[in-house]
Amino acid sequence: MGAEYEAEVEHVNSDTWWLMVGQMYSPAGYAWIFPLGKNLARIGVGIGKPESDMDPTERLDDMIEKGVGPIKDLGKITKKKFHYGLIPNEGLSRKTVYDNLILVGDTAGMANPLVLEGIRYAIKYGRVAGDIASKAIKSGDTSEKALEHYESIWKREVDSKIKSAHKVQARWLELSDDDWDREIDMISNLTADEFLDFIRADFTVSKIVKLATHHPMLAVRQLFNIIKGG
Repeated sequence: MGAEYEAEVEHVNSDTWWLMVGQMYSPAGYAWIFPLGKNLARIGVGIGKPESDMDPTERLDDMIEKGVGPIKDLGKITKKKFHYGLIPNEGLSRKTVYDNLILVGDTAGMANPLVLEGIRYAIKYGRVAGDIASKAIKSGDTSEKALEHYESIWKREVDSKIKSAHKVQARWLELSDDDWDREIDMISNLTADEFLDFIRADFTVSKIVKLATHHPMLAVRQLFNIIKGG
């Protein structure tokens, strides 16, 4: 579950995005500050269920009131809009095509469990589904068999990534604040592109090998074992 304010703030660096972890932010997830330009920012928190029964709105309001972490540097915060929602985090649906029906986005479990977002998947595979559905309708055959190419496409492209990300997330949910400090020390050595690959769950073998070569202290061997189920 996630709660977020779009707010006007006194001070914000448009080149810096904040992802905040640890018990002071979320007992099972993370908090964020995403600049939007013109002194606007999104300030939010996501909390995993059933790992915690804490309400994300209450935690978010408390963090803003107390000026926790980098939130204090934003100065005066004027709330403009409020967003609240559920993000599927049980993994991908085993089956996403039926007679006359294609599942996409949240209904198919297409969400990255590391950053709890799925809009990129929803847009990309919504287009794929639309193209396949259009061709099926024109052919007069909208059976499951006629639509199954959609399922083979997304499974080939994201099935292993999301499953791997779930394994990393399961480990992260067990981390104490001290564990997080050590994790962040390692992650901070990544380049911007490497970090983006990481949070996007782009865990290809070639990229893991590249990480191991460039960052021998990154515990890449442990990461590889987590991802591959070792």
